[in-house]
Amino acid sequence: MILAKGSPPMARSARRPSGASEARHSPALGTEEQHNRRQRMNRLMNLPVVRRVRSLGRMLGRWMAALMLCLGASAAAVAGPLQDPAGDPFYAPPSPLPEGPHGTLIRSRAYVPLGLPAWGWQIMYKSTDVNGNAVAVTGNVMVPWLPWFQSSPRPIVGWASGTQGIADRCAPSHQLAVGTEYEAIAGPIGWTLARGWAIAMTDYQGLGTPGDHTYGVAAPAGRAMLDAVIAAQQLGGANLSAQAPVGLVGYSQGGHASAIAAELQPSYAPALKVKGVASGAGPSSIDGLYAANNGGLFGGAIPYLLIGLNAAYPELSLDTILTPYGRSIIAEARNNKCLLAMAASYPGLGDAVLVDGPGILTRSDWKARFLQQRTGTATPAVPALVYAGLLDELVPYENTKKTFTAWCAGGAKVSFRTIGITEHATGMLLGYPLALDWMADRFAGAPAPSDCP
Repeated sequence: MILAKGSPPMARSARRPSGASEARHSPALGTEEQHNRRQRMNRLMNLPVVRRVRSLGRMLGRWMAALMLCLGASAAAVAGPLQDPAGDPFYAPPSPLPEGPHGTLIRSRAYVPLGLPAWGWQIMYKSTDVNGNAVAVTGNVMVPWLPWFQSSPRPIVGWASGTQGIADRCAPSHQLAVGTEYEAIAGPIGWTLARGWAIAMTDYQGLGTPGDHTYGVAAPAGRAMLDAVIAAQQLGGANLSAQAPVGLVGYSQGGHASAIAAELQPSYAPALKVKGVASGAGPSSIDGLYAANNGGLFGGAIPYLLIGLNAAYPELSLDTILTPYGRSIIAEARNNKCLLAMAASYPGLGDAVLVDGPGILTRSDWKARFLQQRTGTATPAVPALVYAGLLDELVPYENTKKTFTAWCAGGAKVSFRTIGITEHATGMLLGYPLALDWMADRFAGAPAPSDCP
């Protein structure tokens, strides 16, 4: 089917016209068409078995041909959302960018978020890079099929995804269309939609769109997250109100992005009705994250941090400090492998084989840029939940807890939860239900608890 730009996909089944069911079973109907059908069936059943099978086969063949024609038309309608972003014109920003403030919706198209009970739109919108320049970022919006009957507007969850990768094909808006986004497969996205909440999810700067993804860089991530919500409120057909309560959530990379978004929101997006932020396993210090994984089990993610900081600060000149092997790995991360493939392919990856000369964190220019990405340089104006797994092997527990400590020192109302003796992936599965329950209380206006001393 052809999906109109900005409008929801057609429901799976159409309502039967009034009286159609009764007419089908009416014994008095006796139309000529029904009489002819009965005659054809009687002739078929009186044929010898072999001829009967052949005739049935021809009938089934015609039905299957018609079905495949319909399916082919449907596939053509969604070919765009299923296409790799590198070759999909949707992900190519217009030049120049349209007028308007950050958060301005540039374009949208309907798509099917595979396996999720929601209408979906891929979006492109204006955001702001690390230097304050306008930049186009993509993302997606999902609105549950579940009707919203409350008098207040449907809540919007600004969702920052966990690490997906650096290659354009790793963009969440693309992975949700092809069914490979792990937060959808594992359940947290579906759990959120089941509460009737809409989701506005950024792809982050440079993921899907031209240029490298600014992975691990604080300001572009937080701004892109807030701007995705602003853009979602302009989306025709989604019916999301500018007065809707907003919650900011994320885990891992998304935990860092949601924490930064909460810190930036009072000055960057003051019109958003943010009610709270739930930040899970987000590194307070990106340099600490680098140190914990450099040469470790999840060393396959180290190239992401190198590419990300170099994308925001090209004066770091990444290519000039890489070994030949390092250049090949960086190229593979840029152009091909998403997170799980990189982690599985390169455990133990680190400076020893990637970098020619001193380690990254001993280089003053790199160290200074890493330090600029820390959380806690500002304080959220809304209640916050910070949570982490005690045995998180990817984002160390104490690294995440530093955000809680810094926000408490700044006077914020913050809860901290230890998600048992869990590692990183289990912490996501056990932490999201807690985070969503906590956010439901914020949307309901319940007083926010605090664990600050």
